Amino acid sequence: MSKLRQIIVLSLCLASIATWGQNRYSTSSKAERNLSKVKGFSARDANKTRNSLGLHSTTYTGSGHYLGFSVDGGWSTFLSNIQGVQSTPGGWAANGKFLYEYHVKNFFLQTGVGVGIQHVTTPLKAESIPASASTFLNGFSNPDIGKRYPMTDPYDGMPFNMKHVFGERSDMAELYYAQLPINFGYYISGQGGVGYVMLGAQVNYAFGGKTRINATCTSRAVFDDYMGVFEEMDNHGFRKDVPLSADGGKLPIRLGKTGVENLDIIGHLEGGYEFNTYEVIQQYRTSKSDNLDCRMRIAAFIDISLPNISPNGTNKLYDLNINEAETDPAKIEAQQRGLYDFHTFKMNHVFTTDVANGNQLWVRNLTVGVRFTVLFSLKAQQRCILCDPWRH
Repeated sequence: MSKLRQIIVLSLCLASIATWGQNRYSTSSKAERNLSKVKGFSARDANKTRNSLGLHSTTYTGSGHYLGFSVDGGWSTFLSNIQGVQSTPGGWAANGKFLYEYHVKNFFLQTGVGVGIQHVTTPLKAESIPASASTFLNGFSNPDIGKRYPMTDPYDGMPFNMKHVFGERSDMAELYYAQLPINFGYYISGQGGVGYVMLGAQVNYAFGGKTRINATCTSRAVFDDYMGVFEEMDNHGFRKDVPLSADGGKLPIRLGKTGVENLDIIGHLEGGYEFNTYEVIQQYRTSKSDNLDCRMRIAAFIDISLPNISPNGTNKLYDLNINEAETDPAKIEAQQRGLYDFHTFKMNHVFTTDVANGNQLWVRNLTVGVRFTVLFSLKAQQRCILCDPWRH
């Protein structure tokens, strides 16, 4: 009798151990009770209990590969410490990328390729721009030299000094980029859902672009033999606040002290929320369609250039087509005839001029915006540890 009791006790112990194993490795009890949703069972299987369905492992092993894409956009500008150069109103930037991600538990690595466009307007404060860059006397930026070559009024032959003053200046730059991002992220899970943060860098190659400069110009004349200053006399060629514009080529950004053109290295910081179709605990024997893991993210981000990207140009902010090295009065007088035609004046983007050239001067890209990401992965099927040929 004692032996029979020992056998019964031993059997109960073994059964409890098996039950514990099923509880530890199988899916949720709620899903198991709803057997009509489990593929491969008939209606008669509805009475099957948890312990008759076999022992399954989890569908998620802690790592995975994901492919997808992202689109983002936001406010963009050029930050700088150049005197007279403003960062607002700025403009906008938009980017699109094809992405690959590798996940290991809560960590993930993101890379891919993308393209982007940036459109930024940079206004200049006229009162902060050096007078030698925005004010000309008889076509010369140096007023002492300009006084040596006065102009002659074509109506009465009187000598005078013509003064040109530029203002209301704004420079637009549009750049097209090829992009290579490398970012590292971390999931933050809680009762409110799944959030994440991501930090990394991105190599931008500016393969194209254009610039457009807008300004106004006022010309006035000072006659030594007359009283006062003469202006707004169109019949004499003296005009006020004439709008000017000029189109130019791509802004030639340069990578820090290396001097490599068209390259920029962007620091990237991103944080947001993830929505996904992945169930932490899946049902048994799911089909391929059930294994699709789609993850959607909405996030805020900030991008900023890590090195200085100033072109360190030597162009003139305004070019009135006067050869300041010329000393022949007759040739200078011939050049000065063009000073009546404002639309022959040339203008260059401020970052390509000597106004922005200096060892302590810098320019950096800045973009703040919103990013939307979609990722897809086919997860591995559940692995059956103890199952019959029908995976029961």
